[in-house]
Amino acid sequence: MEDFGANLKHFRTEKGFSQEAFAGKIGVHVTNLSKYERNISVPSLEIAEKMADALDMSLDELVYGQQNEKARVRIADNELLNLFNKSQQLPDDQKKTVKDLLSAFLLKANLKQQLI
Repeated sequence: MEDFGANLKHFRTEKGFSQEAFAGKIGVHVTNLSKYERNISVPSLEIAEKMADALDMSLDELVYGQQNEKARVRIADNELLNLFNKSQQLPDDQKKTVKDLLSAFLLKANLKQQLI
């Protein structure tokens, strides 16, 4: 939830709301909204739901951000990112197999690194 304030500010400004207008729309004082955006204070669940509704998004997206964008930022290898995205379309049993293979590979690589 460390990115909540940044997410809130980003989505609010992206939708064209000033702090004053958005605070009025969700029923909080502008000072409180400012504290939420600076991660000084955390809104109640009720207020967070009002924020998500006003921004026309899910509460999950407001709290955690757009996962695809976060993945793109964190995964620099586009081919690997595409493979992860494609694997999400697989049935659950095949996803488990992909996860098991990846876990086994990473475990082996980690053990090799520790032996060096």
